[in-house]
Amino acid sequence: MDQTAMFLTFKEYSRWMQHFTSPPIKWHPKKKRFEYWTHGFKYYLWYLHTFIGLGDCTAGGVGVIFLSQMFNFYKPLPLAYIFLFVVQLSTATAGFAINVGIILYGKDFVMGHDHRDSGSPQRNYLWITMTLFVWAFSTYPFFISLSAIFFHLDPYYHILSMLNINSLYAHLFRFYIICTAPAELCRFLAFIVIISISTFQMLPTSLDLLLQQNASPFSVMVGRMSGNPVESQYRQVQIVLLSIESFIGFVCLIVQGLGLANGILSIFLSLIFYATLPIWLYWIFPCIAVMILIIALVGMNYLHNVADYSDKLLRILDFFAISQPRAGMEGTREELKSLRVLTLSPILAGHKLLIYKRSTKMAYLVVMVTHTINLLLTVPQDLIESAAHLF
Repeated sequence: MDQTAMFLTFKEYSRWMQHFTSPPIKWHPKKKRFEYWTHGFKYYLWYLHTFIGLGDCTAGGVGVIFLSQMFNFYKPLPLAYIFLFVVQLSTATAGFAINVGIILYGKDFVMGHDHRDSGSPQRNYLWITMTLFVWAFSTYPFFISLSAIFFHLDPYYHILSMLNINSLYAHLFRFYIICTAPAELCRFLAFIVIISISTFQMLPTSLDLLLQQNASPFSVMVGRMSGNPVESQYRQVQIVLLSIESFIGFVCLIVQGLGLANGILSIFLSLIFYATLPIWLYWIFPCIAVMILIIALVGMNYLHNVADYSDKLLRILDFFAISQPRAGMEGTREELKSLRVLTLSPILAGHKLLIYKRSTKMAYLVVMVTHTINLLLTVPQDLIESAAHLF
């Protein structure tokens, strides 16, 4: 698998989108790996932007605006502004939720994601596109912030106007949030897209390497004598497999929701936008919509096309599981071959937008490789499970 191109994309991401604040998961361009770091002023500033900027001010502020429109607490706003607030609410809520997930599970994810091979020196169109994607999202905060300030497209202006707040400090805080919240949102969008694609590209490689390294009794003995933690290698693959599944499903739903919202803005509200907003700002939304829809329709289908290596695993199990009766091995083979394909169907407003197929054999592989490693190491399974935190 070509990982050199992936590393170049992450290098551009760290160059353009890892400034001012420092999330717990941060890409180190020299080491070519993610690091989990929860100390320093930049980290606590990122905490402030997550809970105050994205949570209270953006998501909460949009909620207040919606309530004011429902109960007539404030002057009616144009329909284009309402749809803009829908986009702000969806992106801010998604960013807040993913950031909380990074705080809770970021360390485990980094340990699994950094398991990789050396890669090849060839580039491919996928990662060239992702690099352009990062460059584009590094410029969007500048235009969004200027638009919000000069054309009152942010909920904070309307809240201050509704409450008749003229304090200089309140307006300075409004400008601060306008400058920081779009930057965090754009970094969040770029992060979830490239991390999702890289994770599912690295997973088959990690599984293939794991099986190659343990393809004969001699290689296992040499690995054990050299101190190679076979079970630790597998735990990393297991972390990638199990922890990222729900994350990807959530990302698919959010990305398609954003694409749908931007499509509505671009197609059905053209006249309203021309009447209320400048033309140069109107160009931003089709660009965002096209990029998001391309990723949703093309990239996400590719992500779930994961090789499960089930045939190769069965051959290795035939070789190792000498203590298991032949009938049991035949039953295992038939059970694996009979597994059906599961589907992941993100639903928005009660409608299935796309269907992603994923083989059940991958989940079954987790169980089979666990028993294989336990057999190779001659270590009781309960002992490994009790010491799982070491891996």
